[in-house]
Amino acid sequence: MALKGFNVMLQAEDAVGECFVSYGVIAADADAAARLAEGAAQSEGFWSLALEDVWEPEPEEGDDPLGDIPEVLGRTEPTYLDEDDYDEGD
Repeated sequence: MALKGFNVMLQAEDAVGECFVSYGVIAADADAAARLAEGAAQSEGFWSLALEDVWEPEPEEGDDPLGDIPEVLGRTEPTYLDEDDYDEGD
């Protein structure tokens, strides 16, 4: 089974508030990548998880083979919804 790299964006909530967080995942398909990312988010203390998007990033020249074990590679820092203040002038 050939594994691919995926980025998974989740809308979640933690003790600070609602946020978006993205995970880099190696998995067989997009569904498996989403499940791995959701499990990682839960284990890190996020709740109210909702899948926003799953996509395969563009491969870069010279990328190393991904291996044969599905895993979560890492995540971005949460972007909290109250940080996106669109009405600053009001």
